[in-house]
Amino acid sequence: MIDIIMETQTTAENKSSLRPGKWILFVLLMLSFHLGLAQKETPGNWLSTAFKKGVDFNQIGEWRNEQQLQTFQKIDALPEHIKSAFVKQAEQANLYVWPSLPASLYLDYKHTGTRTNYEQLQSERRRKLSNLVIGELIERKGRFIPQLVNGLWLVLEESTWVAPAHIVVQKEGADLPNPEEGYIDLNAGRTAVTVAMIYHLLAPELDTYSKVINKRILSELDKRIFQPYMKYNQFWWMGFKGNAVNNWNAWVNTNCMHTALLAMQTPDSLNRFTEKIMRSTDNFLNQYPLDGGCDEGPSYWGEAGGKLIRLLTLLNSATKGKLNWEDKPLIHEMGNYIYKMHIADDYMVNFADATARSTPDFESIYQFGMLFNDPVLKQFAAFQFKQEHQELPSGDVTDFVQSVAIYADLLKIPATAAYPKISLLPQLQVLTMRSEAGSSKGMFVAIKGGNNAESHNHNDIGNFIIYMDGKPAIIDVGVGTYTSKTFSKQRYELWNLQSQWHNCPVINGIPQSDGKKYAAKDFTYSHEADHENLHLDLAAAYPETAEVKQWKRNLDFYPAKEMLTLTESYQLKKFKEASVLNFMTAAPVQQSPGELTFGKTGLALKYDPSKFEVKVIEKLLEDPRLKNSWGEKVYRVELRFKSKSLKDQVVLKFYKK
Repeated sequence: MIDIIMETQTTAENKSSLRPGKWILFVLLMLSFHLGLAQKETPGNWLSTAFKKGVDFNQIGEWRNEQQLQTFQKIDALPEHIKSAFVKQAEQANLYVWPSLPASLYLDYKHTGTRTNYEQLQSERRRKLSNLVIGELIERKGRFIPQLVNGLWLVLEESTWVAPAHIVVQKEGADLPNPEEGYIDLNAGRTAVTVAMIYHLLAPELDTYSKVINKRILSELDKRIFQPYMKYNQFWWMGFKGNAVNNWNAWVNTNCMHTALLAMQTPDSLNRFTEKIMRSTDNFLNQYPLDGGCDEGPSYWGEAGGKLIRLLTLLNSATKGKLNWEDKPLIHEMGNYIYKMHIADDYMVNFADATARSTPDFESIYQFGMLFNDPVLKQFAAFQFKQEHQELPSGDVTDFVQSVAIYADLLKIPATAAYPKISLLPQLQVLTMRSEAGSSKGMFVAIKGGNNAESHNHNDIGNFIIYMDGKPAIIDVGVGTYTSKTFSKQRYELWNLQSQWHNCPVINGIPQSDGKKYAAKDFTYSHEADHENLHLDLAAAYPETAEVKQWKRNLDFYPAKEMLTLTESYQLKKFKEASVLNFMTAAPVQQSPGELTFGKTGLALKYDPSKFEVKVIEKLLEDPRLKNSWGEKVYRVELRFKSKSLKDQVVLKFYKK
């Protein structure tokens, strides 16, 4: 027998013109959702240490020329039908009437809490701009340049590239943006690298059209990105205050670094900029769990580890291999995480703010495979590329360029999913198991421990999901559309973030609480002769009012039988009201004495009817993001304890029917 026992552990230049009160409030709100799963820190400072060893960008001009040439060669080599499709998109964008982004729309977030109206329109502008750029890169006839410049000029004229939901750090708070205050958020970073890529690949054409445009591009990048990045240290995502960071760090740093590599004008400035980028990104790596697990879930992996690998790939290329981290197993594990969370087709383990159906970024997966010469990752990248119907991204010119570079390679690689039989992430406290290695057939189970202050946290200690033959049976509902509540003190008013809407017990009428002290204890995995076992104690995930001394959840998975046995052993300090076991499903539930059948999923649940009263609650879905995963409704199965005993043990069996 192999035992692995883990208990949740916790870890813990110039002054800004940003108003301290607003800044502190914003940081506290963000950190309340981005404290991350505690782990042993690995303070290697690998990136900054490597950069200090005599690496510089004094020959950056040569690299830029090589990148331009290679990009055009790769584009020219694309199949004609693909190029034709991109040109048609550009032709449609050439007729696009550019919408305005009025002040009232920016203020929508302040007044109504809705962030999507402004962000969707802003994103549409950038998609159309990228469509035009890609069309011009393919044709190089100049016919898309006038409309391209119209869109580009609008972007350069925007008062801010920062999203309304993130502008709160300015001294005016959540209001119209003050362009005199420099802040860099996710939107600003994405916009910057788009603008820089246009400059990198089309500067001569832009200069022919107008002598002003390129100067304006460089001026805006300097004002909006380079100057504030070098001036300020207290942007929370930089991590220079000893605080925890999350995907923002990797995402913003990667886009800022990419922008600088393409457009920063002097090698000396680029060297100093890179040194600070490296120090900041070290704060992301130093906090990462050794098992490579992303506590933000697979939906954010592409913006966390998935963006980090782009940064590392770019630096390796720009320094001609001098910056190389192939000897760092942690980084390798960060890549491996994503295939460990894959269930089947486009279904992913969706703990935290994740959707059940998503396709991880094939470019990121492939670059992990390249760095570590890992055929499993390369083949999984090809599999995800196939899931995307081998289509290249069109809505972001930077993603297009990065994907074009590997397009031909992906077509030569077998498109194979990994489907590991057992994947244990002991620091993250996630375990996945399936009936057959290398196959999506049979039963798949994923279970989590952790704590309720993880990044993009849901109150879900002890939550588990079950899929049958690659289809959902017992589910995690997942994350809905973001609103002003999502990252605020009202976060846990959202029903789908509450533990009673996960596969977690309600104890004495009390659900789980949020906070790092509300955590799993005695997270223990063992491999037995005919089954796998996961044991954890959920009691500490509940507040004192739950009056629970011990609530041990034991899961035994029998792969050959396609059966999961759930044993709940509890001890209460006092009885207040009947406790409830909850199970979420998107399948209609058929009831018979002692047995529940979950639609056509092939899964059934056997229970002792003398122990429980059963109730099935139908929940109509209104959120489009949730409806995209589950349809019009989900169901909560409630097994309510009949006994008032302070101590008991019950056994449930999930099995293939």
